[in-house]
Amino acid sequence: MVSIVTRKVKGNDYLYLVETFREAGKVKQRTLKYIGKKRPVPKEELVCMQRSHAKEDWILTKMQDHLSYQDHAAMKNASKQQEMHLQRLDKTTREKERERFLSAFITSSNAIEGSTMTKKETYEYLFQDVTPAGHSKKELYMAENLLAAWKYLEKHCKKFPKEHDLLALHTCVNNRIERATLGKYKKVQNYVGDVYTTSYLYVPERMKELFLWIKKAFKKIDDFEVAFQSHAQFELIHPFVDGNGRVGRLLLNWLLMYKELSPLIITKRGKYLEALQNAQRGKLVAICQFCYRSYAEQYRFA
Repeated sequence: MVSIVTRKVKGNDYLYLVETFREAGKVKQRTLKYIGKKRPVPKEELVCMQRSHAKEDWILTKMQDHLSYQDHAAMKNASKQQEMHLQRLDKTTREKERERFLSAFITSSNAIEGSTMTKKETYEYLFQDVTPAGHSKKELYMAENLLAAWKYLEKHCKKFPKEHDLLALHTCVNNRIERATLGKYKKVQNYVGDVYTTSYLYVPERMKELFLWIKKAFKKIDDFEVAFQSHAQFELIHPFVDGNGRVGRLLLNWLLMYKELSPLIITKRGKYLEALQNAQRGKLVAICQFCYRSYAEQYRFA
C-alpha cells in the first residue's frame, strides 16, 4: 500500500510518500519520495502519486505498430512527394511555402490551447509586421513564441532530442507568459479532464524513460508510429505546469524531421483530444489512426 506519512525533522513536519509491505511476517515501510513541508494533500493528488508509483501512467507497454504497412508506405510516399515539391521551388518561393506552413501550424497548435487568431492574422503578424486588432497580448506572445520554438527545432532537429532541448522548447513557448516555472518540470500536480497525469514526483524519471523508449523504438517499429505513440505518452506525463500541448506537438515534429520526414499540422481539436484520451486509456491505435488521417489529408497531390 502506498500512502503519505508525516515525519518530524528538527522540529518541523515533512511529508513522505511511503510503501507499506509485509516481509517475514513483519510490517515494514519503505520511503519512496520526499514530498515537502506538511500541507493538505488533495485525494486526486495522492491518486496520481499512487498510479505513478505503480506505473499506471505508462502506456508504452508494448513496442508494436498499430497501423498497417500500407498506411506507413502512404505516409512515407506523401513525405517524399512533399520534399520533391519543395526542391523544385526557387529559394524565395520555398521560403513563402515555409511561412505558409508555419502560419497554419502555429494557428492550429495555439487554437487547441484557446487562441482565436486566424491563419491570415498569424501570417500577417509574424511575417508582415501587421498587428491584428481584438487579440490579447497573450495570444500575440503565443504566436511569437511558437515561431521562436520552431526556429530552435529547425536548428537542432538533425540530432536526437535531449532533455535540455525539451526545456529549451518550453522556455520558447511560454516566454513572457510565465516566469517561475519557465523551462522547468512541474512541481505541483496538474490534470487533463478526468485523466490523471504523472505525479510531479515522478516526472524526471518518466521523461528519461520516454527518451529511452523513443531511441529503442526507432530500431523496432515504424518511424511515424514512434512519433505518434510517444506523443500520447508525453501528454499523459504532462511534465510542465503549462504549455504541454504546444511542446508535445513540437516534439512530435522534431522526431519526424529527425528521420527526414515532413512535419504534421494537427487540426480538428475535438477529434484530436478524443484520440489522445483513448490512447491514454490504453488504445494507442486511436492516436496513430488520427495522426495518419491528418497526415494523409495535409499532404495531398494530384
